[in-house]
Amino acid sequence: MTLTGCRPVYLMPTRNYLGIIGPIHPGAFGPEAIAEAIERNPLAAKAISKRPVHAVITNSTYDGLIYNVRTVLARLGETVPRIHFDEAWYAYARFNTIYADRFAMFGESKKWEGPTVFATHSTHKLLAALSQASFIHVRDGKMPIEHGRFNEAYMMHSSTSPFYPIIASNEISAAMMDGPGGLALTTESIQEAVAFRKMIAKIRAEYAASKDWFFSTWQADKVNDPHSGKKMLFQDASDALLSTDPNCWVLHPGDDWHGFKDLEDGYCMLDPIKVSVVTPGMSRKGRLEKWGIPATILTAYLDELGIVAEKTTDFTILFLFSIGVTKGKWGTLVNALLSFKREYDSNAPLAITLPTLLASNPAVYEGMGLKDLSDQMFQEMAKLRTTERMDKAFSELPEPEMTPRDAYTKLVHNQVAHLPIHKLANKVVATGIVPYPPGIPLMIPGENFGDEEGPFLSYLRALESFDARFPGFAHDTHGVEVREGRYLMYGIK
Repeated sequence: MTLTGCRPVYLMPTRNYLGIIGPIHPGAFGPEAIAEAIERNPLAAKAISKRPVHAVITNSTYDGLIYNVRTVLARLGETVPRIHFDEAWYAYARFNTIYADRFAMFGESKKWEGPTVFATHSTHKLLAALSQASFIHVRDGKMPIEHGRFNEAYMMHSSTSPFYPIIASNEISAAMMDGPGGLALTTESIQEAVAFRKMIAKIRAEYAASKDWFFSTWQADKVNDPHSGKKMLFQDASDALLSTDPNCWVLHPGDDWHGFKDLEDGYCMLDPIKVSVVTPGMSRKGRLEKWGIPATILTAYLDELGIVAEKTTDFTILFLFSIGVTKGKWGTLVNALLSFKREYDSNAPLAITLPTLLASNPAVYEGMGLKDLSDQMFQEMAKLRTTERMDKAFSELPEPEMTPRDAYTKLVHNQVAHLPIHKLANKVVATGIVPYPPGIPLMIPGENFGDEEGPFLSYLRALESFDARFPGFAHDTHGVEVREGRYLMYGIK
């Protein structure tokens, strides 16, 4: 995007009460909606043509939400001739029928009359390949790109000295998934994820019976029994049903567990192997409860036990049940969650529960217990309104003033200034600003930070304050340099 000089127009995804990024609303893919989005973009006025030429859709999202790709192609393909599905964390989908029609290269290779479709897979992420290994798949349709021209564009970003073990690992990864191997490996991962989810649901129900708390996992509370047609509790459903029936994972309209409104039935589904553990503190109406446990504290606790989470937000922790997972290994995680509950309820000292944190910051955390720290952090999050500010910041598009390429040129020619937050009001950002979590761009080069009290700077200021208050729990934000506790970012002069 930075090199081509394109004028990006964004389709806003939905968000739910936990801050999880959901699907783009199906209505946004229609010709009229696309035309309106282009018309609203100030950069489009300077374009030679307002005809869209390329669309990029993330499938699956980090949290495991996947589209019905046939539906997306039918609607978006009316307007856009080339559609790219970013399936970095989803290369295994073709090998299990539970994902039917929910990945870019669905069906068989034959004459295709729809848009040209691209899919990118990071085989090193959830298949068995070396780091940096990946695939690009192309299905020619409308406005295909000749192989030679595509290859030249690709080679501009590739080394002339390839690392052949990476290429070999891609071949091995593909061979592992060929024939019955792919189905067996993916089924095992799904079954392990289902078993873990059911165990957490059962433990939570037992504690709830005595009005006590426990963690939950993000999925439907109830699923349909295909024999009786009646609803049954998730934990009462058979492993076979949950491991094979995609209807158990579809985001059905009206179900409050997922928190996304106005979705068509069957449009979006949760991938069972991407498991979000939810900590107490946020209601399904999107309001902070009177009491809660910040997920980052649980992540730090698990890290002390050698259990590394994939992603942590304010109240969710993501775990991936990737292929080759050791059977029953999730029992270690269940025991760790039970251990956390016991030590939280007894306010066990940080010297026992988070010794690394205490050793690194004794002046801040000396004499505190696990519950003490959790309560203080939860109260600070409520005061700073971090979850609310994140939702607002990612629910509004910044005003673009120049293309990403033009902004990058300013950075290269040193026409930028490294500035603190209070000096960035109405400045144009020179680099991408990507807070983690959720790990997606808040701003891209060429966009305006807006007012000092606007959603973007307010959110960054809240993160800065949180990081200063709780050393050891600082956010990792690409495009931000921290000096003496202050956030610095590049603004264009």
